Amino acid sequence: MGDYMTGVQGKFGVFLIFLVFLTACGQVSALPPGFCLPDNNTVILGVSALSDSGSGGNNSSTMAEITAFSTASGRKSSIGMISDEWMNDRKFPLAEVTALRNEGIVPYILLMMRSSDAAYQKEPLFTLQNIASGKFDTELRSWAREARAFGTPVIIEYGTEVNQWQYPWNGYWNGNDKGPGYFQDAYRHIITIMKEEGASNLIWVYHVSGENLPDESWNTLSAYYPGDQYCDLVSVSITGAKNPFETVNGSFKARMEKALEDLPRTLVNKPVLVLTGTDVNNKSVNPVAWISEVFSFLYGDTGKNIAGLIWWNAGWPNDNNALHDTSMRIQDNPAVVTAFKTGARETQVKEGLYC
Repeated sequence: MGDYMTGVQGKFGVFLIFLVFLTACGQVSALPPGFCLPDNNTVILGVSALSDSGSGGNNSSTMAEITAFSTASGRKSSIGMISDEWMNDRKFPLAEVTALRNEGIVPYILLMMRSSDAAYQKEPLFTLQNIASGKFDTELRSWAREARAFGTPVIIEYGTEVNQWQYPWNGYWNGNDKGPGYFQDAYRHIITIMKEEGASNLIWVYHVSGENLPDESWNTLSAYYPGDQYCDLVSVSITGAKNPFETVNGSFKARMEKALEDLPRTLVNKPVLVLTGTDVNNKSVNPVAWISEVFSFLYGDTGKNIAGLIWWNAGWPNDNNALHDTSMRIQDNPAVVTAFKTGARETQVKEGLYC
């Protein structure tokens, strides 16, 4: 993903960790019954259910990975993320979300309407125009009815890191400056269909990267925003090193402050989730220092506006040399585990979003 997915060539990474410092924010859309944001300065801890074994958003080993992170962090997970890959199946992922709910975990679905997880290519089928014109309404309505029947809250996003050009919904692949408008049309259409089918238990997220690629005037964090009435939460990705040898320009604090400045004012008034992570074995970007800076930012005046912190707890091979493998898993470095626990202790933990 943009800031943190280039290292896996556009495939949505594995085991994204959610540590959510959810605070009361103004201008929040009506959230569904049964889903309660915690009070100010209260922490929600979660872990994704993603496993990227090479293609197609494999959702295997969900509970095993949640358990592994929970054991390392000493905290119960409350949110779990899965990738709904339409290249494989266009049905609501009932089995996966049910497994999460059975453990008291709120599912977070990435609605990946694409034909391939290969990066940097134009989408031939699930184009923004095809979505907006209703070509997939039958499937979307069926998906929405199954989501409604599921009943309990589900966090969901379409257009993951939309301002990153490795994804086919980015404007680069959709007429450049015309692309943001096409994306807005598609996203609004998806949400309208879901609401028409009564899927009021869905909590919609607008997800951008802190880095605009390509760096063009039409490709900004705010350009693709579909409007306050269409989104409930905002996610922003700011990451450190994505492999053991990568260097990074700019601190977390500077990059995050710049991203907040670039978001629309009304958008910042919604709960903002920060997605971050760094290779736990990197020497140039010290992972302990990175974690400390992230937590320090949240405790500062600027960070008070942040609704949540999401740690990308992933690992993947980069070539045939195991020494080059990436790991952002906190459990792979005892010093990182200690730093993470130290930061988390600064706030109260609310275990569970169901109410």
